[in-house]
Amino acid sequence: MRQLLTYSLAGLFLVGALFVYFLYVTPKGVTGSVIQGNEYNATSTAPTASEGAFVLTTTKLLKTGQGSLAQVCITGDNTGTLNFYNATTSDVSKRTGNVATTTILLTSIAGSAPEDCYVFDAVFTTGLLLDLEGTGVPTTTIMWR
Repeated sequence: MRQLLTYSLAGLFLVGALFVYFLYVTPKGVTGSVIQGNEYNATSTAPTASEGAFVLTTTKLLKTGQGSLAQVCITGDNTGTLNFYNATTSDVSKRTGNVATTTILLTSIAGSAPEDCYVFDAVFTTGLLLDLEGTGVPTTTIMWR
């Protein structure tokens, strides 16, 4: 009887040790990420090139084709207004169907807007065009996919 108890305890200890080994010692695969193609793209704007971002003077095409404007983070205000369009050009005569600018505006952010992150998740089908209205581009981080 004592020998059976000894073997049972040894077997229970072995099962417990194997459980701990597979739970903590076995290397895990990748457990978190984004499916390829769903990651965000980002860029930054700044009033001067010394800040490490591109200096927006008029317009910049961020993406051609379909996607979504995820969010814009204002990290430094200024006087200009940022306009985001569902377009690839600011020239109306070069757009397919001569679509009016007012119908393709995704959002407009005043450069004097409070420093914050503004979430849009706005879909665009033609492209994502960023246009500066006025002078003094705010310092921003723009994310899209």
